[in-house]
Amino acid sequence: MVNASPFWTALPSEFVGLLRALFRRGPKEGVVLALGGGGARGLAHLGVLQVLEEEEIPVVAVAGTSAGAVVGAMWLALGSTVEVRRRWEAFLAADFPSQLPEVRLTDEVSSRDNLLLSFAQRLQQGAQVVLALHRRSLVELTDLDRAVAFLIPELAVEALPRPFAAVVTDFATGQAIALRRGNLRQAVAASSAVPGVVPPYPLAGRYVLDGGVVAEVPVAEAKALSPRPVVAVDVGDLPRPGEDPTRITLPRVLLRAAVMTHARLRAALVAEADLVIRPAVAGLHWSEFHRWEEAVAAGKSAAAACLNRLRALAMRQG
Repeated sequence: MVNASPFWTALPSEFVGLLRALFRRGPKEGVVLALGGGGARGLAHLGVLQVLEEEEIPVVAVAGTSAGAVVGAMWLALGSTVEVRRRWEAFLAADFPSQLPEVRLTDEVSSRDNLLLSFAQRLQQGAQVVLALHRRSLVELTDLDRAVAFLIPELAVEALPRPFAAVVTDFATGQAIALRRGNLRQAVAASSAVPGVVPPYPLAGRYVLDGGVVAEVPVAEAKALSPRPVVAVDVGDLPRPGEDPTRITLPRVLLRAAVMTHARLRAALVAEADLVIRPAVAGLHWSEFHRWEEAVAAGKSAAAACLNRLRALAMRQG
């Protein structure tokens, strides 16, 4: 009778343990990306990814929050930045935003201003204003799901070619949760459930919100995907200098205070990354999706300036 036992059963246990340890280490080259949220500024991620493709710098895993989850999922699911650009252009050409209801938060900010409300992370900073409207939300979950379905194919997260995590915030506990399995569209939509814009997203027996509430740049979640070096891409907002405090309205005061808080939180989060890329997108408002080519160009420029460091991290051993 032929012995069908695997060949490794005859090897010394110490050698088998070493082999297992080597396999557990994962890829020996490449970087993990932590793509942050930021509304229209998140299209800068596409420029960073384009540079990584052109320079053949391996990406072994991606964690994304809100806009970062959208772009990261599109890139992994569609296979290239070329295809992502085509899908994004088709989305804009379809004029999807005109189908959404308009609710004016202030004289300066309207829900119609945002070409993709699922990207509008900055609106979470103005959630206090929405409360005064006595509405449950500005947009229904079905609208968010339709927008995400336009951009992202129907896939399971685990079916993607590389590990991926869409980061959400647990509505009950405030904890960041990395969605690494299940329906990809639902994971991305949940990561983009901006407080006050859409209701909390029901998922697996709990309600969740935009991951940017507590993990705007998901460095810790990226680290959990792979032992390779983590490259964080920060496209968050910053307080704009030069505003006259005596002429700022209440909503703008609330927004500015929230921007300061999030800037401090992002600084603490990205301190754990091996490299932080900060595209020059501070001049883009979260809702200016018509300027998406500028965001992409800013991402390309920022990544190109870090090429030597990126190559070194991708080749780093141990």
